[in-house]
Amino acid sequence: MKPVAKWGAVAVIGLATVGLAGCGASPIDASQFMQVHPASKTIDLKIIGEYSSSQQVNTFNGYTNGKMVVTIPLGYHVNMSFKNQGPIPEAVGIYNHNHLAFSHAGMPYSQVMISPTAGLLPGQSQTFRFTATQVGTYKLANVLNGNPNGTPTSGQWDIVRVVSSGSPNLSS
Repeated sequence: MKPVAKWGAVAVIGLATVGLAGCGASPIDASQFMQVHPASKTIDLKIIGEYSSSQQVNTFNGYTNGKMVVTIPLGYHVNMSFKNQGPIPEAVGIYNHNHLAFSHAGMPYSQVMISPTAGLLPGQSQTFRFTATQVGTYKLANVLNGNPNGTPTSGQWDIVRVVSSGSPNLSS
């Protein structure tokens, strides 16, 4: 763990490497995608959308179909930076059915569906800042390919769990 002088002491998720049970895939390195600042109850979450030729699908941090799970304690502030390294536009957010689960937690589904220029083009990035205000299980999804109400047709979705207490966590 390396402290970042600019922010004071920074806690990087200690469970940095979590294996995938029975998947045969590489373990996730949580410290690569999540930094936790316990004093301010803030999480810096990096989400990278890219194409996986081995999986024949776009992924988030290399994971699809709900295999990556982001756990956020209630009341934590999240700085979610998304970078589209894939070959097509992507519109992302954390959704509860057809709505953003939290204000500013991504691109609103209703706006994505009516805008022909919705989403981030390949190479673009955007940061979304929100607070986890409701316990529940939500989808981190690319809604340009499917919808957050069901399973997005692209397979490009994962799970965000907001829990009443505990530590932030990124696992697979």
